[in-house]
Amino acid sequence: MDYRIYRFSRREKVRYGLEAGVLTGITAFCFYNSPWALIMFPLAAFWYFREKGKQLAKERRKKLQLQFKDAVQGMAAALAAGYSAENAIREAGKDLRLIYPEKADMVQELAAMQRKLDANQTVEEAIRDFALRSGLEEAETFAEIFAVGKRSGGDLIAIMKDTARTISQTVDTERQVASVLASRRYEQKIMNVIPFAMVLYLRIGCPGFLDPAYGNLAGAAVMTGCLGLYLAAGYLGRRMLEVEI
Repeated sequence: MDYRIYRFSRREKVRYGLEAGVLTGITAFCFYNSPWALIMFPLAAFWYFREKGKQLAKERRKKLQLQFKDAVQGMAAALAAGYSAENAIREAGKDLRLIYPEKADMVQELAAMQRKLDANQTVEEAIRDFALRSGLEEAETFAEIFAVGKRSGGDLIAIMKDTARTISQTVDTERQVASVLASRRYEQKIMNVIPFAMVLYLRIGCPGFLDPAYGNLAGAAVMTGCLGLYLAAGYLGRRMLEVEI
């Protein structure tokens, strides 16, 4: 499984397809007041699924990052107890099953690593394969350092503890940043709704006020420009609040 790409389940496809349809309908009503504007649905659905896929993949990697930290700590504890690196993966898998459900991503990945080891694949290759698919910078760095350390007889316990500590520091920093930006993200969500709310208010409270903007080429061009500015502002606002650690 490539954690950089999110694959929607059938239920999710139906759910997000309906959400994209509702958004398309609201946009068509507010900006064009014409059912012909619903032909935008394929484009809107494509954009919505792409953005949702990015968001859900990012959230999944965040969960995987925490699970990976616990797995590395479990491997370090097993190595400190005298287990080999291969058996440390098995012990880490047992430990994670006590913390996470069986379907948790890292639990499944450790089980996959065990099967690869049983098929005579080296532990370095098993860890490297997971790191490449994980999309986690910490996992890729760990895989490289682990491979070098195992070949050269380095201190694997220290490497694992350092990796776990780095992940913990990153997660703590991200939580602090998220706490600081929480109010700004809430404000952005409100600002995203305001243009639609204003148009609906004018259409309901002042019937006929927006009629010159509908049903003619000039009005459609103006409303399309307004929609483009709205989308650009929303994109810029989201980008400004995306802080990578």
